[in-house]
Amino acid sequence: MKGHLLYVDDDSSSRSQTVKQLERCLTDVRIWPATSAAEALELCEGQAFDCVVSTYQLSEMDGLELLDAIRADHPDLPFILFTEAGSEALASEAISAGITDYVRRGGDDQHVLLANRIDNAIEQYHSETGYRELFEAIDDAIIVHDPESGDILDVNRAVCDYWGYSYEDACECAVEDLGAPVQPASEQTAHEWIRRAVKDGPQRVEWLCETSDGKRFWADIQLKPATINGRERVISLIRDITEEKQREQELKSFRRAVEHAGHSIYVTNADEEILYVNPTFEDLTGYSAEEVIGRTPRMVKSGEHDDEYYQELWETILDGDVWQNELINERKDGSRYIVNQTIAPITDETGDTVRFVAVNAEITEQKRREQQLQTLYAATTEWLNAESKDEIYALVSDQLTDLLEFDLHGFCLYNETTETLETVLTSERADVALDEHPDFEKGEGIVWQVFESGEPRRYDDVRNDPDVYNPDTEIRSELALPIGEHGVLLIGSKEPGAFDETNEVLAKVLSSALTEVLNRIERENELEQQNSRLEEFASVVSHDLRNPLSVAKGRLELARETGDIAHLEDVDQAHDRIERIIDDLLWLAREGREIGNTRPVGLSQVVDDAWGHVDTGKARLVRECDQTIEADPDRLQQLFENLFRNAVEHAGVNVAVRIGLLDNGFYVEDDGPGVPESVREQVFEAGYSTTSSGTGYGLSIVQTIADAHGWELELTDGEDGGARFEFSSVEFQ
Repeated sequence: MKGHLLYVDDDSSSRSQTVKQLERCLTDVRIWPATSAAEALELCEGQAFDCVVSTYQLSEMDGLELLDAIRADHPDLPFILFTEAGSEALASEAISAGITDYVRRGGDDQHVLLANRIDNAIEQYHSETGYRELFEAIDDAIIVHDPESGDILDVNRAVCDYWGYSYEDACECAVEDLGAPVQPASEQTAHEWIRRAVKDGPQRVEWLCETSDGKRFWADIQLKPATINGRERVISLIRDITEEKQREQELKSFRRAVEHAGHSIYVTNADEEILYVNPTFEDLTGYSAEEVIGRTPRMVKSGEHDDEYYQELWETILDGDVWQNELINERKDGSRYIVNQTIAPITDETGDTVRFVAVNAEITEQKRREQQLQTLYAATTEWLNAESKDEIYALVSDQLTDLLEFDLHGFCLYNETTETLETVLTSERADVALDEHPDFEKGEGIVWQVFESGEPRRYDDVRNDPDVYNPDTEIRSELALPIGEHGVLLIGSKEPGAFDETNEVLAKVLSSALTEVLNRIERENELEQQNSRLEEFASVVSHDLRNPLSVAKGRLELARETGDIAHLEDVDQAHDRIERIIDDLLWLAREGREIGNTRPVGLSQVVDDAWGHVDTGKARLVRECDQTIEADPDRLQQLFENLFRNAVEHAGVNVAVRIGLLDNGFYVEDDGPGVPESVREQVFEAGYSTTSSGTGYGLSIVQTIADAHGWELELTDGEDGGARFEFSSVEFQ
């Protein structure tokens, strides 16, 4: 059955004759006769027709009015007007109304002509209906263009879905209205694509589109010439490729990242054949991509790992897991390198492993540094057995040369007295390479910057530093590392840029450890000195206090036996001496080695204050010391008090004491009996006294205060034969 035909005619005779003739001509078409317009409309509601034929003159409405009524629900249904001879005006009106065809009654072949027009209309209707069904069924958007103007003639539902326009609005859009404004696809280029499709055949372009609400998407557009209903057209087949573009961009970004990755990367297939290597792989192994593509990663095996190692690797990745471990491989030139390798399987949509990607982070230098650190750590244990700083410096120098290959180095140690950094120990190569080993005054050279800041520095070329001590030095690269308050360790090279970050790290570790060991030795030395003072204190307590205690005990027994209270005065004097000995001992133990903040002090004033605090009796003071010096005023007064007390105790109450100035200090002398040269060193020892009333600590306190200030103290003969104490290296103001 080709189709169903609705024939409308309210003249029964005409209707019967026409139906009979059409059935004879259209054997594969079923004809449904309708006696009125109302019946025709009713039949259209329940039956799908492929064509409608109607006379013009109907009782309820004319044929054109019936056309409008049917087309309201079936806009594409063919409609043929079969009527008596009419005016040209009617024919024109029918065509304007959108009638499919117009056939006039009359003539011998009128029914044959009508049947032929019906057959053509049904065939075209079926063709257009199939085209439309296909047009709407395709998921991709389809636009039909006029080949000359490029205007949009038709769109399918997908176009409306893509852009958010109604069918009518979409057909009214210009081509460029569907694209984003920021792209090279202007109106001219869009129309040019359409013209090329007509002239040169199918075209394919990518276009950035913009929807009615401003959203953008990428489209793949194929333009093809086509004939639709006998007319030349251009069809645009449009597919949304936004996700593909995103994946493409992601792949480009991924490839760019892989190409510029700092790690060696290669990809193999499931048969272990290398499919891809990045440039870092080429740099690391020495093999070009052409040399390795198609081969297996076994080509870089070093033989360092056994079969079990690789068996575990393959079992891991074939199970779909990621393998990670260290590998020792071999370069093209035979040298070895170490990598931290991660191998991950890549599966397809079925879950089968089709690729392996291996990322290799080279750790050769890291492993070498770790080995050096372990060696260095082991070497530093030798330092624990060293008994002096000189022994430590010698050990460190040997290890710098032998373990770290820093054979051009030296130590600049701080001298508190001269306030300089003295070059005290250099390596053998440094001795040969350098003409001199200078002492650096405060603020001179790079070495002082490092010492004062406490921050290590690395110089790629010391000649470029404005603070370099010797601009013509043969040393080019240098590591300058502080070793606490002890000084600076210098490591050099005659080549610029010889030291990298690894060298700097190792040197820092060594200098830090060296600082700690030197501090430990100083602490141990201080403890030894403290222990020595404690032993000295214990000796004094047990020996020096025993004598006045014995005197006091004896005098008390005599007083009890005789009842003479005069003996108690001797007991009181003995107790006074014991008290003074204890005071001196406590001062030496607590404060003797330290002084407070120094400041400019007038000598004359301090001398007067000290003289007033000592029981000098009829002794005379001669002051010739109108000078200001840098000192701790309290300790300076204590120094003078002890000297004055010593003069009275040894020279008597009528002694004359003179204070005068030296070129770089001052002196204190008396006119007493003096001190024999043979015992001049002993008198400064704690507990030494030549009188029964003295404590034996006064001059020891004097010596200690002088040392704490950094002064030199010498005991000589005075002008009148008495004792003369000279203090030098004093800072005048």
